[in-house]
Amino acid sequence: MPAVLGDAIARRRLAALGLVLALLTGCGGSRIDHAAVVAAGNGYEPGAAQAETQGAAAAAPSGSPAVVAAPAGAGVAARTVAVPGVPTPAARSGARPGAVAGTKAVTAGTASAAQQPAAIAVDASCPQQLAPVVLGQTLASSGLVGAAIGGLRGGLAVWTKDINARGGLACHPVRLIQLDDASDPARVSANWNSIVHDRGAVAVVGAGAPIAIAALRTAAERDKVPVVGGDITAEDWVQSPYLFPTGGAPLTSYDGGVIEATKQTPGTRKAGLLYCVEASICTGLKNNYPKSVERAGAEPGPIQAVSLIQSDYTFECQKMKEAGVTTLFLGLDGSASVRAVRSCASLNYFPAISMGAIGLSAAASVDPGLRRNRTFLGSGLVPYTTTDTAGIQAFHAATARYAPSAPEDQQTLLGWAAGKLLEAAVAKVAAQARAGTITTAMVLDGLWQLTNEKLQGLSPGATFTKGSPAKAVDCYYGLRLDEKGFAAVDGSRPVCFGPDRKLAHP
Repeated sequence: MPAVLGDAIARRRLAALGLVLALLTGCGGSRIDHAAVVAAGNGYEPGAAQAETQGAAAAAPSGSPAVVAAPAGAGVAARTVAVPGVPTPAARSGARPGAVAGTKAVTAGTASAAQQPAAIAVDASCPQQLAPVVLGQTLASSGLVGAAIGGLRGGLAVWTKDINARGGLACHPVRLIQLDDASDPARVSANWNSIVHDRGAVAVVGAGAPIAIAALRTAAERDKVPVVGGDITAEDWVQSPYLFPTGGAPLTSYDGGVIEATKQTPGTRKAGLLYCVEASICTGLKNNYPKSVERAGAEPGPIQAVSLIQSDYTFECQKMKEAGVTTLFLGLDGSASVRAVRSCASLNYFPAISMGAIGLSAAASVDPGLRRNRTFLGSGLVPYTTTDTAGIQAFHAATARYAPSAPEDQQTLLGWAAGKLLEAAVAKVAAQARAGTITTAMVLDGLWQLTNEKLQGLSPGATFTKGSPAKAVDCYYGLRLDEKGFAAVDGSRPVCFGPDRKLAHP
């Protein structure tokens, strides 16, 4: 049987090669989502995401990096951008979905009352701006997994607008360079050199490199420059002293999706896995899956390797159906997950879906199949749908102010949280930062002083120690996607495990 399965997968990969160019250039929803965020936040047109700006829109040659910078208190004129399946600002004024499990069930792309812009609290201790500080971001905002993580770019851009409006990072205006690497390790390295060596960035923030994480980690450790927050999908985030995650451990987030799906799925509890062959994190998913199933109290089902570029997953769905799988974990990006669920539906097979929250963008979340089956997600950060902590309220207010026409999702929150983690680190060395320029050494010193940093309720706690990898926080937050939209399963409360891997209270 393994040989037959391997041959079947190989045939499908060969048949799918003709789709590669279309998929790499067409991760359709991701580009619209990303362009909407950038257009709303920075004032330039979708499709010109590489244009260079200074505050408001400014013309620049195609292909130049996006630089987000704004004077303190500067206004931003945002235009409406239509995103398929996502309500426009005018549509957002309608009725909201009802409360589920003690929190609001928010349809992807909608804004709650708590998201209305509030007055900006300008730092009164910044009577004048100091020298600008340069930050950089490299991420796959196009190509493979671009649909899944493109929102990181918009979330970090919103944070940049927000921090500059409040007076800057310890009174230093932020200049943010954002470069697309399309999941290509060579481009990750080139982007790093451009950001750090050519442009003088003191840190890389909000990185999105789930496939090319090795290149990112190598560069950070070689140059001893911190990567502050990002996609947090690979185990590298808790294995390197120069990668600083914002929330729960990557693998625990994946456990969470299986746990929540199993808890809320009636009937036989058997969990199967489809995992991609394109990224090392997918191998990590496969190796971790027995633990995920054990934590969920489920019976293990088939584990099958697939490709992100497959056009059809009927063969794999048939195997899962025959095995009696009721919870199907998809170690795929959003567009591949949509195709997988569609393939299963063609067999009249509708298992509950589980996945990591990073894999489901706002555009993919409007898919009727993912909603019909019910999709359960685990995240290392608080669900973006919540409104009951100071940290999430600040996120909603900033996105409403600087990107009102762009959808919110868990990816934009990851980008925002990366900026907030850097902000917390610099606050630890504020006296030094305000006495001169902000340096990489200063940022590292601030990061190493953070202990159980919860970012005002966004995170279960981040702890860093000089010379050691980040503490792996064994916690997750649960989300559910159904026909009503997204809902936070336990609100803003994380599910955490103790040293014995059993459930514990945070």
